[in-house]
Amino acid sequence: SIHAILAAELGKQDKAVEFYERTARLDLDNYNNDTVDGLHITSMSGSWLAIVQGFAGMRYNEDGISFAPFLPKKWSSYSFKINYRGRILALEVEKDKEVKLTLLSGEDLPVKVWDQEVTLKEGQSQCLKD
Repeated sequence: SIHAILAAELGKQDKAVEFYERTARLDLDNYNNDTVDGLHITSMSGSWLAIVQGFAGMRYNEDGISFAPFLPKKWSSYSFKINYRGRILALEVEKDKEVKLTLLSGEDLPVKVWDQEVTLKEGQSQCLKD
């Protein structure tokens, strides 16, 4: 998953997807011939990290939260929700490079997507395009 995140950060989207698929399919395809002994929970969480921090490019620091998302070529969309500093934020990435952000609960939240900054209010959605 870390490899997928770093590949995405470096703009190597195809490689990021390749690393993600390896992580996501580890137990499904039984790469190590050991699923009889149980599942690799770290692979499952790594798959989530690859999507959120890799494909969606989520970063956060003392200045706030930002995204630099891309959509893998074979995908039609992806979405997830996060709890950020007591606020629930939903993010959807669609085929036409559109990103929809919705603040489901919590205080106003400034968010940066690519080079665009918006401030979301509770219950409000914003759609942005690259």
